[in-house]
Amino acid sequence: MKGTARLTVSSRLGGAIAAGVPVLVLVSMGPVAAMTGTTSVAVWGFSALVGFFMALAFAELASSYPRVNGGVAVLAAEVIRPHSTAGARVGLWSYWLGWSPALAVNALLIGAYGQQLLAPDTPPWVAVLLATAVLVASVAVNHLGMTIGGRMQLVLVACVTTVIVTLFAGAVLRGQVHASHLTPFAPPGGWLSGGGWFALAGGLFMAGWSAYGSELALAYATRYRRGVRDAVRVLATVAAASVLAFLVVPLLLVLTVGVSGAQRDPAAAFTALSHRAADGASVVVLGALVLALMLGLNMIAIGSSWTLNQMARSGDAPAFLGRLNRHGMPGNALRFDLVANIALLVFVTILAGGNTAQVPIALLAAANVGYFVSMCLALTASWHNHRRGTIRGVI
Repeated sequence: MKGTARLTVSSRLGGAIAAGVPVLVLVSMGPVAAMTGTTSVAVWGFSALVGFFMALAFAELASSYPRVNGGVAVLAAEVIRPHSTAGARVGLWSYWLGWSPALAVNALLIGAYGQQLLAPDTPPWVAVLLATAVLVASVAVNHLGMTIGGRMQLVLVACVTTVIVTLFAGAVLRGQVHASHLTPFAPPGGWLSGGGWFALAGGLFMAGWSAYGSELALAYATRYRRGVRDAVRVLATVAAASVLAFLVVPLLLVLTVGVSGAQRDPAAAFTALSHRAADGASVVVLGALVLALMLGLNMIAIGSSWTLNQMARSGDAPAFLGRLNRHGMPGNALRFDLVANIALLVFVTILAGGNTAQVPIALLAAANVGYFVSMCLALTASWHNHRRGTIRGVI
């Protein structure tokens, strides 16, 4: 399972591609706040710290296999396969099922916000059409190579960071941050209730999908100019940035709009924030959220396609997914993800009776199951690899 594509991306552009990880908090921040109340800020902080230490374990695993591409599930399969081919394949497909539906989630949210901006009085299926167009556009751009995708990510990172920092700074300067929004600091039902601890467990489950995402930086490890050295450094940098983002963004949002505001749709939550920071600017907020979700969507599209590509090369997926296009990208894998997610969008929207507002939460919950299965196997593989002491001194 060797990465055979030429190395074409700098650590700066590779980091820009993986910079979509911190904005994944926007997708699941509302459901986590709804489940855990004021303690959601602690849930995010704890989850981010767990994700950081997981990143360190995965960095060691990647350093042991410097020529393996495709991410942590592929790395874990290297360790697991000698003991269980079935276990290795379960981890690989669970990982893909954990990330790929996020393309549909992000695209549908973008479609819904685009509908609010462009055609607010149209029926719900318009959001699905816009989501499909977003997926097609992402695949088209990423077909052109890692460098173009990375540069687009750099622009998106700059725009999103500027808007979010400006909103929070405005709220702080105008005295709209209130510590009283954190009281009582307890899960629903209180600290001594079984329901409260069940809510915390559910919140940690939902938050993990976002908070552990820095490992996506390893999905294209052999595409960095300096190989796994750059991949590990980008992984550590993104993990540290995620800790900061997941500690600060949910905390400031709750302090500004309260738990009831934070648990709403991201557009509603940040529009409420904009009213406190700058007397409105809801259009700017929606635009920033679209860019933030596009940032995460592109990152997941690249990571998922490289995982599929390497799975095909190792015989764990159909062989046609293992081919690269003339730009050195896994074009067939990108198109496979596109078709799978359009079909998923249509199916789940029909299942929800056209209620597109419920689709992202349902897809996210389903993706979480696959993701946690793959992460448990990856951590087991990392522990086994650590005990064998197979690091080859690439850092």
